[in-house]
Parts: sequence; C-alpha cells; structure tokens
Amino acid sequence: MSTVKIIKLLAVITLTLSAHINAFAQSYPEKPIKIIMPWADGFPANSARLYAKELNNKFKYITVLETKAGAGGELAARQVVNAANDGYTLLVTGSSITIRSVIDQKNIDPEKELQPIAQITTTPYVIVAKAGQFGNFKNFLASAQNNPGKINFASAGIGTGMHFLGELLNTNANINIVHIPYQTGSRQLQAVLAGDVDIAIISVVTALPQIKSGALEALAVSTTKRSKVLPNTPTLAELGIKNIPSIGAWIAVFGPKNMDPNAVKILSEKIAAIAIDPSVIELVNSWGADLPDTKISSLEEVMKSEKKSWEQIAKEKNLKTNN
Repeated sequence: MSTVKIIKLLAVITLTLSAHINAFAQSYPEKPIKIIMPWADGFPANSARLYAKELNNKFKYITVLETKAGAGGELAARQVVNAANDGYTLLVTGSSITIRSVIDQKNIDPEKELQPIAQITTTPYVIVAKAGQFGNFKNFLASAQNNPGKINFASAGIGTGMHFLGELLNTNANINIVHIPYQTGSRQLQAVLAGDVDIAIISVVTALPQIKSGALEALAVSTTKRSKVLPNTPTLAELGIKNIPSIGAWIAVFGPKNMDPNAVKILSEKIAAIAIDPSVIELVNSWGADLPDTKISSLEEVMKSEKKSWEQIAKEKNLKTNN
C-alpha cells in the first residue's frame, strides 16, 4: 500500500473514532445510571440521594440507587469492580475504602481497581470532650503529656480514619493516649457525653448538634483548613501539631476501572455543577459537612496522600490484618 493510501486510511480511522467519541459525549447517558452504595440511611446515604436527585432535576439523568450493605462496604465496591465500564454502574462510597485496602490487601484497592470520578461531600474529624473537661486543645495536650497512658480516645472502630488520626497524634505530639474503639459514631458520642472516655475523634456531622448545644467542647479539627461549619475551632496545624496531613471523611463517586473517559468527564462536570449550587451548599452545611473540590485529580491526590499516611501508621502500629 502506498504512503498516500496509508495516510488517507489513517485519516478515515481518526474521523470515524472522533465521530464515535462525539456521539457518545452527546448521547450519554442513554439509559438509567445505577448507583450502588453500602448504606441504607444516615448522612452518607443522604449525600448519595441528594446528588442522584440533583442529577435528575438539573440534567434529567435517571438514576437508580441500590443499597448493597455488608463487609464494611466491600460488597458494594466488588459489584462495581465487576461491572461493565460503560458508565452505567457507579459506586458511591466513603474514605474508609482506602483504609480497608491498607489494613487488608484482600479488600478492594480503589487506586488499582476503580476509576475515581469526584468527591461529593467532605467532613473533618473533630476532637471533642465533654463540656468543661479541658476547655481547649492546649489543656488537653498538657494533660496527655503529664499522664501518659491514662488519657483515652474513642473512635468508631479499629482501622478507621479516626483511629489512625489518634495514632498520628500519639506520634507527632509525643503523647500516649489509649484507643477505645466503638462500633458506630453514635456509640462514640454516647461514650464521650457520659464521660466514659476523655475525648472522641469523631465526624463533625455526628458531633455538631451536641457542640452547638454546648454539651461538647470542640478542641480541634483534623483538616488543614478550618471547617465552614465550625469556623471558631482551630486546626491541628494551627495548634502546632506538625506533619499531620489533612484528614477527614469524604464520600465520593467511583466507576469501574478503565471506565469510558468521556463518561468520567461528563459525570465529573455535572457533579461539579451540583456542588456549587447555593441550595445544595446550604443543605450540606446544615448537615455539618462541606462541599469538596470536585476535580478528578483532587480525589486521586487525596487518596494517594491518605494511603501513604495510612500505610505508615499501619506499619508502625501493626494494624495489617493479612500478616
């Protein structure tokens, strides 16, 4: 075949592919999008429902939510990992998916097995104590330094972001506070309100009503920027605790690995548009959560940064379960 014919053939192929891509971009989605989540209720499920509703209201995307609970979210994630990568089966899950992949390598690794699309909500962890117990973070820190092994902290379970943040505090603040795991955030809350634990590292969403009522004192937030819903609560960095990354709970949308890039682009753009809607911002803030930067690279970077921290802590504290 002559060089001229080859060039013409390549041009035809390129135009054909371009036409297919443009057709996909214009037509997606052509059918309902199934969104699988590991929760039946609560703030995470409400976040998924909010975005599903807005995709329908704003863009006329038909979305079908399906709850696949169990195994700490692994059943829902596994279903999406094994789904077709055409953009019609998505996963909405939380930041614990990254931690689970660190403490047990049998679990889904979102970096390797899923396609990150966008975060939809974020919430810092907040360090709280029963009102009047410490007054501020400086007093708590002094008490922990003067009483090694005698101050404890509650988390929502071994291997959660709250647990890992407590261990990071031990390392970076040169203290020794003892971990007391609870099964849920509500049980954490009950424990700190009852005085059964000295502090709790807990989701702002869970603690906010009790902070507002004055029953709990907020000592610090875990992110590098102050929370919009707790603007008067300092960050750990502001309080002089160095080398702690911005840590919090997030909820995000994923697709199967190698999902069609045009579907990823379209969905991420639509999610970003929802996240800047004033009514959405007002509602999410009323829950005690924030709206994230919805760039795809942002979610990928957050996952990589957090995974590095989780791996370091898991190694130091021997938290891997597959040894």
